Amino acid sequence: MDIRYIFSLCGTVLYCDPRTFLRTLWKDEARSLRLYELVFLSPEWRMLEEGSITREDALEWICRRNPAETEHIRLVLRHWLRCLTPRWETVGLLFDMKEQGRKLYFAAALNADGRDYILKTYPFMSRFEGGVFSCDGGGPMVDRLCSLYGLDPARCVFVSSDGGQHKAAEDTGFRSVLFTGAERLRDTLI
Repeated sequence: MDIRYIFSLCGTVLYCDPRTFLRTLWKDEARSLRLYELVFLSPEWRMLEEGSITREDALEWICRRNPAETEHIRLVLRHWLRCLTPRWETVGLLFDMKEQGRKLYFAAALNADGRDYILKTYPFMSRFEGGVFSCDGGGPMVDRLCSLYGLDPARCVFVSSDGGQHKAAEDTGFRSVLFTGAERLRDTLI
């Protein structure tokens, strides 16, 4: 059986930890938490990830609702890409899997800025046969991925660090692996 491997990019291949990133900007835990909530938990952030609004729209709408925090919100949206850093142990696993001839795909809940940044910045993204980004729209990402690349969920392994995604993948017919670290994943997949 020819198995395909789908990685939920953020959390498995990339660190994507806005809370830690915000702590590098402000040592004040309360301010960091407030800005996390204002930006990353906002409806605008979800719309930005879905591709239904632009970063400029998100910035304008979030700032309009929170005028006292405008400069801080601008700073967060200007520099948030710094929280997208590789998990090098997982990247090494991808290289090993690719050398073994395994077919690798990804699904990423990222906005257009995040998509463009990782594709331009991280050459290891070329190890994937293909993938989908939430910002490109068109319905649920795994449905689009399967349709676009002719993937059969019964012949795929879905790797995610999120328990909700893990369960949803299993419910959809994927064999699902909950990512708890690159070494454990290596033991499971290789």
